[in-house]
Amino acid sequence: MIQSIDKLVNSPICDSDACYESEFQTEDGPVKTWLCMTSGYTSNTTMTLDSEGLKQTLELTADLIKDLRQDYEPPGGGEVLAWFPTVITIPSKGMIFPEPIKGTDDWGWTVVKAIPIPEDEQHKYPDATNPGVNYKHKMDMKNVKRYDKLCFMDAAEELGMFQSGFTSTAGSSDISSTSIGSSGPFPSEPSTK
Repeated sequence: MIQSIDKLVNSPICDSDACYESEFQTEDGPVKTWLCMTSGYTSNTTMTLDSEGLKQTLELTADLIKDLRQDYEPPGGGEVLAWFPTVITIPSKGMIFPEPIKGTDDWGWTVVKAIPIPEDEQHKYPDATNPGVNYKHKMDMKNVKRYDKLCFMDAAEELGMFQSGFTSTAGSSDISSTSIGSSGPFPSEPSTK
């Protein structure tokens, strides 16, 4: 996959001018992706309303994220696409994910930072996707930070995504996933909130 174009465009979700657009050349042809840094919604050109990609996403995605789906034309026009709140997982740094606000019908962004697992305890945290490998970090659910649904950029900053040395999914990466929905189980401490 070769990244060819990056630019900021207006978001169809909130009309912010901080929607990051990337274009990648794949073996199946060009794919454009968008991540609105205000709302945290994401989509790509494979998420057309009748696509197999959307069908698979809906099968694997948490109900909250499916409920928050919005359908819009992409920036610059084109076929209507499904847009969802993103989930970002960086095993050595933490996660950003949408979460319902208790006692309301609203939601916001939650940031959970990763904390090191002592070496003598790592055996308690096996990586189910990599037999024989244990996690070195777990998610610190006791110290979450929450942000308004239109403050995704603040949540990303809290996680350290704008710090020098942080790399994106296009290059050598710390990022396990920036995706629609959840990419799997990660060790954590239970929340006390």
